[in-house]
Amino acid sequence: MRRALFLIFLLLVFTTLFALASQTAVADYTLYRLPGTELQLLLEGSVTHHAGGTATHRHPRGSLHFSAHDIQVLKSPSAQTIYSRRLREVRKSNDVDEVLELSKWCLQNGMLEQSKSLLSVAWKIDSTHEQLRKLAGLMRYINASVPTDPAVEEHARDYVGGRAMEVTRSKHFLLLHDAEQKEDEVTGKTRAEMRLNLLETVYESYFLTFAFRGVFLRPPNKRLEVVLFSRHGDFLQMERRLGGSLKQTAGFYLPDENISMFYDSGTSEHFKVLMELDKQLVQAREIAKKNRMAGAGDLIRFAKTIELLIDITRESEDVSTVSHEAIHHLTANTGVFPRDGAFVRWVHEGMASYFESAKLAKWSGVGVVDKTRIGYYRVLEGDPLRGSLEFIVSDFGFVLESTLGNQLPAYGQAWALTHFLFDQRFDSLMKFYKKVGQLKKQEGEMTEEIWKARANTLLEIFDECFGDRTQLELEWRRYMRGLRTDTERLAEEMD
Repeated sequence: MRRALFLIFLLLVFTTLFALASQTAVADYTLYRLPGTELQLLLEGSVTHHAGGTATHRHPRGSLHFSAHDIQVLKSPSAQTIYSRRLREVRKSNDVDEVLELSKWCLQNGMLEQSKSLLSVAWKIDSTHEQLRKLAGLMRYINASVPTDPAVEEHARDYVGGRAMEVTRSKHFLLLHDAEQKEDEVTGKTRAEMRLNLLETVYESYFLTFAFRGVFLRPPNKRLEVVLFSRHGDFLQMERRLGGSLKQTAGFYLPDENISMFYDSGTSEHFKVLMELDKQLVQAREIAKKNRMAGAGDLIRFAKTIELLIDITRESEDVSTVSHEAIHHLTANTGVFPRDGAFVRWVHEGMASYFESAKLAKWSGVGVVDKTRIGYYRVLEGDPLRGSLEFIVSDFGFVLESTLGNQLPAYGQAWALTHFLFDQRFDSLMKFYKKVGQLKKQEGEMTEEIWKARANTLLEIFDECFGDRTQLELEWRRYMRGLRTDTERLAEEMD
């Protein structure tokens, strides 16, 4: 207990009673390092600096209190500010293509509603524009709810044994859940409604992302089945049925059953560190109250900050996981990766990772440069085997990394290659996906001979679609050197 108290009061060095005088700095991001740890968190919101060396960060989910020494304020024009300026410009131009380009930019930056509203702006300029007319037809599909089919709910309940679970529907999803019906203080929605809103956002963003590149996918004609467990133990019970280990994941998609499953909690190291600190703070707070210790008010404020950070981290983890698995679900139901086709791990995980939202407790757009993903790519970039294009395309990465006990490097490589191909060689990538989708699913045990034959087939298809592999790898490396995370980009702007 004394050790815990000592740690707490070391952490409390950074916080003092707020003085009346203060100065506000508007910022999009705050980089916070938890004292005494290597833990860094990137937060959105404005910051107020106070006399005495403290600061208040106003996050959309509440106020956090920090020492000014423990945060780095990264000033930058907000996405909304950039959008407003560019909107004025495109309105003056009266050019449909420029409006559509801004709409695409909004989609990539997590501003889905603005992206859709710009389609209406473009329509008023020229309703005969060919691409715009196709987009309008897609939006009619997206805006309409699919018919309710009792068999969809029955299938989800039968598979998970969820007779006592609640059902909540949105336009395109059926969510089976046992989440609390309490409304969130910030959004005014229940956990189930928040998850469905996120799923619908990913759904619309997915179709529009392809449409802006000239590929108009047909939406499913039935609601997609999703299960949300409120308890991790219930989620892990599925492990026995599936015969694999799910202890390191917060969600998964089952193509044979065509159903996605999640549990409502954080799984990252950030979350674990914060939870451990929260336990210590609860003990220290009770002792401080009981003994009327000096600085008890600061301790309580710090405890509330940690509680809010836990809430933000949990929500961030959920957003990241749900957006990733939703893409697996959507690609399987829109013909991009047929459910009865071969499962090429880097292809599927690369696509899901490309659409995966950054961990900022909200949907952050498409093609986000994630710190973890690009970090693993950079570590392996110079590795002559694990970093090579041939190794990734052959799909050996996930096999090797699984043997080594950590698949995150393979995810990083799959994300990096997909990011490049999606942005720079989209048409060729679609041809590659189509040919890979025609490969038959492997039945039975994967022997070494089968793996080698499969790898050779993947390389042949890849070369057929993309041409000179050496030249492509050089282009890929140059492209990756130009990518920056939000933190890196903002830091460069401050220099």
